[in-house]
Amino acid sequence: MKIAISVSGGYVSGPGEGDEVWIVDVHDDGSYEIVERFENPAKYATHARGIYMFRSILERNVNTIILSEIGPRGFQVATRNGIKIYIFNGKAEDAIKAFVDGKLAEAVSPTHGEHHGHHMHGHWHEYEEGLGNYDFLKPFVFQGMVIADLGCGSGYYCKFFREYASKLYCVDIDSEALDIVRRELGGYGNVIVLNEDITRTTIPNSSVDLVFMSNVFHDIDDKELVVKEVGRILKPGGKLLIIEFKKDVLFGPPFKLSPEEVEEYFTREGFVKEQFLEVSPYHYMLVFKKAP
Repeated sequence: MKIAISVSGGYVSGPGEGDEVWIVDVHDDGSYEIVERFENPAKYATHARGIYMFRSILERNVNTIILSEIGPRGFQVATRNGIKIYIFNGKAEDAIKAFVDGKLAEAVSPTHGEHHGHHMHGHWHEYEEGLGNYDFLKPFVFQGMVIADLGCGSGYYCKFFREYASKLYCVDIDSEALDIVRRELGGYGNVIVLNEDITRTTIPNSSVDLVFMSNVFHDIDDKELVVKEVGRILKPGGKLLIIEFKKDVLFGPPFKLSPEEVEEYFTREGFVKEQFLEVSPYHYMLVFKKAP
């Protein structure tokens, strides 16, 4: 069989970011050879770059690909066209060996939300055994509270928070993702959709009981800004729930934060860490409290 790999500088890359594409012929005896290397056509696309890469491998009758990451739209296009995706972070040669040895599992969902500017908002809930339901969030919510889901993506968690909140802010920079939120939750009077950068929202000062961020914080360039923004909108004594990928997980965003790294950002600004929870085999959640 033949597989494709998106490659940059010898390392596995994303479909729209790779400098070139390798086509690898994997033989039944476990041996393999790189039979073609060509420039990734995504380099010259102005939008939806990964689609051009997928098209190039389908033209070569290849329907299996190894990538470092894949967003929701790319994942949807790939699966719609029968392309099987495997995720690997590291050298392309190591990725081939891992595939041949049967160590790579086929991806069942995107590794991240859509990437816009310096934010990669969205939730990777399809991966999340244990995050597939909302039970782990129930101890932290109560009826009538004001909640802000920062980087809400298409609103997976907004659907849960809406049932408790007197006012729910669903905030994301991705206007298309928010169209889904509006379509599914726009009829509820307690839902406020904000197409804004989460480092500078229009949410009033000290007005929120609970701030929630899932798989967002790691990808923000100026993390200090979002920490200050969370501090600005939270009421004294308000809570922050922040979910991130564990560092030892092979898939997910290439850059991951340890709990200690996340904690350092928030405790520097006076937040108090209250809990650490393993909420899935792949994710942890930290609970912080804003000082009264």
